[in-house]
Amino acid sequence: MPKPRFVFNDETKNSYGFIIPTAGISLERFNKNPMMLDSHYNSTWSVIGKWEDIKTEGAVLSGAPDFDSDDENAAKIEGKVDRGYIKACSMGITFNPDDLKYVGGQLILEKCELYEVSIVAVPSNANSIRLYSAETGELIQEEEVQKLCLAAITGTEEVPPIPKTQKSDMKVTLTSAAALALGLSATQTEIESEELSAKITKLEADKKAAELQLSAKLQAEETQKLTGITEKVKLAIKSGLFTADKEQDLINLGIANESLLDSTIAAVPAKASLSTQVKNTVPDEVKTVEDFQKLDLNAQLAFKAAKPEEYHKLFTQN
Repeated sequence: MPKPRFVFNDETKNSYGFIIPTAGISLERFNKNPMMLDSHYNSTWSVIGKWEDIKTEGAVLSGAPDFDSDDENAAKIEGKVDRGYIKACSMGITFNPDDLKYVGGQLILEKCELYEVSIVAVPSNANSIRLYSAETGELIQEEEVQKLCLAAITGTEEVPPIPKTQKSDMKVTLTSAAALALGLSATQTEIESEELSAKITKLEADKKAAELQLSAKLQAEETQKLTGITEKVKLAIKSGLFTADKEQDLINLGIANESLLDSTIAAVPAKASLSTQVKNTVPDEVKTVEDFQKLDLNAQLAFKAAKPEEYHKLFTQN
């Protein structure tokens, strides 16, 4: 059976709001150690295999997974991939902030280095990435990335000065609605053409900045939701309501419908402790040996364990 291929990058806009040209991704470091991680966790236990047959075909960078089947966690994930339940991966890259530029109305990370590629659980995150510092190798936090993106956008807000030979005294007539949209008073219906150009450029930059902030907010909410679902499932397993092999299935259920996950967990009766079980099986009154012998075996053992002194008296009476 041929191995499924995973798309690392396809030059679509990622969850941070910028595009990574495939031609600008350096594979030199990655080809020496093409590690495959579980959800970007940077530790030895989260290495679930390596990537093979890495190809660049036009705008698409892809690879085939080679799972470490001797590892229990990797084998489970491999099974989910083979059965078609997991189809998404996510790049981890290092980059120089100076290479993040605002060109032609688009944020573009012109150059970066591929650090790792992770298998991820949520298909809607297929175009998401993780960004690492090129200097320290540490994961860059969401707020820092947002600031870098905003800096790249706002750095282009100022309109370059127009050479004198190109300047014009031409005025543009505006409607009242257009004047208000540009931040002018409704009665200011005329504006110099170069001033109009500057205001339009700023409006476009503000729009891009707002879109970026919204994208970052939505991703943070999605990440927070996934973390909450995972913690909820782990607690249910720790409480003995489910076995550990059901963890990923329950997480997927929560992603699809968190209310259904909550009702599923609530419907499973909590396991009573051993002491409670023993207490519930201890008979109320056992005054003679005959009373004791009338009990079934479980009740006799419970009586002996819970009331050793009374049990001893029964069989030592003269």
